[in-house]
Amino acid sequence: MTITVSTPATAADLRRYRTLAYTAGAVTALGALHADTSPGVVPVGPGGHTFLPAAVYAASDRCATPDGPRPQPYGQTVLDRVVTSDGELIAWRVPDGGPDPDTGAAWTTGIAWIRLGLTTRLLDLAAAHLRGRTVAGVVTLNLPMVRGILADAATGIAEAQALLDTRADLHQVHRALDETGRSCLHLFGAAGFLTDGPGSHLRVSELLADTYPPPHEEAP
Repeated sequence: MTITVSTPATAADLRRYRTLAYTAGAVTALGALHADTSPGVVPVGPGGHTFLPAAVYAASDRCATPDGPRPQPYGQTVLDRVVTSDGELIAWRVPDGGPDPDTGAAWTTGIAWIRLGLTTRLLDLAAAHLRGRTVAGVVTLNLPMVRGILADAATGIAEAQALLDTRADLHQVHRALDETGRSCLHLFGAAGFLTDGPGSHLRVSELLADTYPPPHEEAP
């Protein structure tokens, strides 16, 4: 399924979310995406959940539903909190909430670009980590098996980038980023699984994909 986005208008415009996610983090990138696509409205995924910076909730008086925005139900129970390098992301449930038909496509596409930035950052962190380690006197980055994993990860990122540039099926984009992110995580060894380590990039990326997946194409 191809998802058409009206704001911003082109793939070149959408690349800024990848850049923000890479350089500043998920909180900053999500804040920019929200300001561009649904200011004042809390985006809600098809499962009725949100995963957003605290500032987005504070700046919004409505939440998205399939029938359009409605007043935000304050006092929701927090399901999860994830602290990142640039702030905190909070998950909660919105009863009867769901993607707004007018803004949901733009938001979902922006999420994929943010995931691309986070995954690219994770790959670069993995390469830097391996460059500073050795095995039997050999720089870990130069080991054939490691170089093969890094090459596959780079290919996955290039695939996701190409799919986004051509407005292709977002499900393929997410699959490529899922596989790439998990491959990168293993390159960190035990450090990759620490809650305050590089694995936090992957956790945020996967939670965003779970909360805001692209719609499934309906059978004819």
